[in-house]
Amino acid sequence: MTGLLKFIQRERLYILLLIFVILLTIMALSADSRKPESKSRKAQVSATAVKEAQAAKEARIDKAIRENGHLAAVFTIASLLILLVLIIGIVVDVMLLSRRFYGKKDNMRTYQMPVASWNIWDVGRVVVLFLFFGYMIVIIESILASSVPAFRNDDFRAVFNSSLLDAISVILIIYFIVGQYKNKLKSVGINFKNFTANVLYGVIGYLAAIPVLFFVLILTAIIIKLANYTPKEQVVVAMFMRQTNPAFLIYTSIFAAIAGPIAEELFFRGFMYSAVKKYIGIFWATMITASIFAFLHGHVVGFLPIMVLGILLAYLYERTGTLVSSVTVHMLHNFSMVLLVFLAKSVNGI
Repeated sequence: MTGLLKFIQRERLYILLLIFVILLTIMALSADSRKPESKSRKAQVSATAVKEAQAAKEARIDKAIRENGHLAAVFTIASLLILLVLIIGIVVDVMLLSRRFYGKKDNMRTYQMPVASWNIWDVGRVVVLFLFFGYMIVIIESILASSVPAFRNDDFRAVFNSSLLDAISVILIIYFIVGQYKNKLKSVGINFKNFTANVLYGVIGYLAAIPVLFFVLILTAIIIKLANYTPKEQVVVAMFMRQTNPAFLIYTSIFAAIAGPIAEELFFRGFMYSAVKKYIGIFWATMITASIFAFLHGHVVGFLPIMVLGILLAYLYERTGTLVSSVTVHMLHNFSMVLLVFLAKSVNGI
């Protein structure tokens, strides 16, 4: 009991911030549940209607592809490229398995990571501060919305807030690592030694993962089909599909493919994984952080593929001791997803 009181006394600021975040979250969820449009939407849009609309749209796209030679060529090239990448991935897997079978080992180590000085509660501190700043940004934007038209645009606010919060998360992590624990940045994976080799490890790792990702995605699709479940469209995908502003699309693409992966890898692999591994070891730290990583991306269809990706990212970070390889994989994946969304966008509205 004395230890608990000392903990509360020592961490009272973070506990108060956490209470503040919980209360605001409850208020936000309560306000959202009372919105009349959310109830009417549930009543008006049934799963059958969604499926019928999707089927009709697929029929229109199929007809457009058959009748539009240019569009047909684009889809043919895209399909061939996807098939080629899948074949390359299978070849890479066969080569890696054969090397392992013959006992050949690759020394991928760039930096021998020390045991993390920070702990799980430090990860919790960063999360609490991250959520607190997130709410404060939303509150300030709501106040300024009447005088700043941009803050009345939900898509702009979403991208602006994500960019700002990613920058804040990076600053917070560096503050704890360097400011609190007096560690060097390489202790959290920021190390550019053997940069080219680590980029290559990332490329090979992603190619090797593609057949697994395809299999898991197909398995997920089968399960969803058998469960007769109609997944909702991802918020980010929906935003890309409805936006037409070139500057907005370019910035969002760069953020999704470059800035986002850097910030996420610093937090999930460099900071969280290292702290969790200290208590439960490499395997469970990999599985837990990959699960959290997938869950926070918030989509049923993508959960298992993203979890597989998270396992690969942790593996590469553990093997190399640097974030370069995992950031490379993350960028390649996000860039591929952005290209696929733009491909879908090219036929949107057909």
